[in-house]
Amino acid sequence: MKREDAREQSGFSLLEMMVALVVAGILFFVALPAYQYAVVKSTRAAARATLLEVIARQEQYFVNHKRYAVDLTAPGLSEPYHIDERGGAATPANASYRIRLEITEGEYGGARAEPLNRQAGDHGCMVFSLSRLGVRAVSGALSASPGECW
Repeated sequence: MKREDAREQSGFSLLEMMVALVVAGILFFVALPAYQYAVVKSTRAAARATLLEVIARQEQYFVNHKRYAVDLTAPGLSEPYHIDERGGAATPANASYRIRLEITEGEYGGARAEPLNRQAGDHGCMVFSLSRLGVRAVSGALSASPGECW
């Protein structure tokens, strides 16, 4: 009888522990891709918000100076301008996107967000662009339907 009491109080058996670890591992590998996709989508949102901010700054610059800026320093941003996954200014090493103005033959046409580092693996949307007229586009696999990215 003493032997049964000791066995009942000993805690988990090795088999129970292994089953718990296997179940936890399966849950982890099922949830990990969904988590990574959620991170990619939230970083896309930061890039979109930054593009809208750049366009707004450009429009304010136009109101004040009767011309568009041809670099990001004029409306008060750094050149080159890199943002992290939350949309804050970042160094190139930990940036998710690089923000650029689209200048063609000296004329301002809009802004674009080019993915960097981990975000470069986002093949669905890739480069976001927003023209000064408000036309939204992407260059990735979803380029035929940019609304899915925007």
